[in-house]
Amino acid sequence: MAAELAFGAPQRPARPTPPAPCPDAILHLALQADSLSVRHVLRVIRARLAGGLPDAAADTLELVLAEILNNIVEHAYRDEGGQIEVLVCPVPGALLCRITDQGRAMPGDMLPHPDRPQPDLAVADLPEGGFGWRIVRDLVGDLHYRREAGSNTIRFRITLD
Repeated sequence: MAAELAFGAPQRPARPTPPAPCPDAILHLALQADSLSVRHVLRVIRARLAGGLPDAAADTLELVLAEILNNIVEHAYRDEGGQIEVLVCPVPGALLCRITDQGRAMPGDMLPHPDRPQPDLAVADLPEGGFGWRIVRDLVGDLHYRREAGSNTIRFRITLD
């Protein structure tokens, strides 16, 4: 979790994490919206989940969180900083995930829905970006976005099988 120093005091979380809406949350973290904090939090998440999830589910969670968190840093906060909250709750056969931030809204108040590139397209003709949301959509279920009261919330499900 990202931390800040206050006049030589010990490091502490930048913002206390409020109680999780699911009592069995396996992760509930608050982090600063910057690329170093995202990298750190991904390492923390991987370490906390080691051995507790099937490898494929842990890999999927890490990849999806990396895509979404980096998107928030780059686009919602435009590298200006802010807070992001990550919540992961186990349910039978799956993980329910929620990511919340107070950055800018998604364009059109909806998640991007990029098309898959044509399989016969030459590498040189591929678009420069836009693959992150395609990857996320392919790896998760029940993907939803909501903008309410100045907050963005993304919810999704990762299957454990």
